[in-house]
Amino acid sequence: METVLDNVVSVQLPEGVSVDLVPAGIAVRAAAYLIDYLIRFVVMAISFTGLVALGSSGTGLLLVIYFFVSWLYYIVFELRDGQTPGKKRLGIRVVQDSGLPAGFSAIILRNLLRGADVLPFGYFLGLCSMVLGRDFKRLGDRAAGTRVVYQSQHVPFLTDNTEKPYQLRLPLTTDEQSQVMRFAERSPRLSDSRRQELSNHLADVLQVRDQEAVERLRQMARYYAG
Repeated sequence: METVLDNVVSVQLPEGVSVDLVPAGIAVRAAAYLIDYLIRFVVMAISFTGLVALGSSGTGLLLVIYFFVSWLYYIVFELRDGQTPGKKRLGIRVVQDSGLPAGFSAIILRNLLRGADVLPFGYFLGLCSMVLGRDFKRLGDRAAGTRVVYQSQHVPFLTDNTEKPYQLRLPLTTDEQSQVMRFAERSPRLSDSRRQELSNHLADVLQVRDQEAVERLRQMARYYAG
């Protein structure tokens, strides 16, 4: 369930964690798109200059590069951390509607539907979709269950940035991510013994116990917080 106050979207997760998100508006998303477009243009210009002299074989390679630049540019960068270079420069990122990092299928779907957003020309349908809601979602976001938000609003807690994020070996499900983040949010209100007791339930998975398990869960939460 979610509520909207002015431009802030408050998402209530099933576990009771409340997440406040600030959707990125049309202007900032257009600026991010322009930066990404310029990067892709430069890549294509350099490729064309280097391959045009190769004749038909160069044209074939140029078409392959064009495919990657046109379709995989956004997918590759957004799968990594939800940010293309343009989005990173403007401080915005792609997340799930819940505020958690967007998964593989969601990123693929939102980008495959760019073809629908541009119809009939100049991102007309995408812009219409964005102006019809306070969350500024284009068609791809609505279908994939994603939204673009300001990075500073991505995390409702975990304000200590002194710890190095834990690099996960295996991805967790959305529910498991929510449980990890809920633990991190509740842990300051729990006693040391209670924190360790809860963490030790995952000792076999975490491969550590007691206080080390507590710290590992906090690092995992920081990882998912971005």
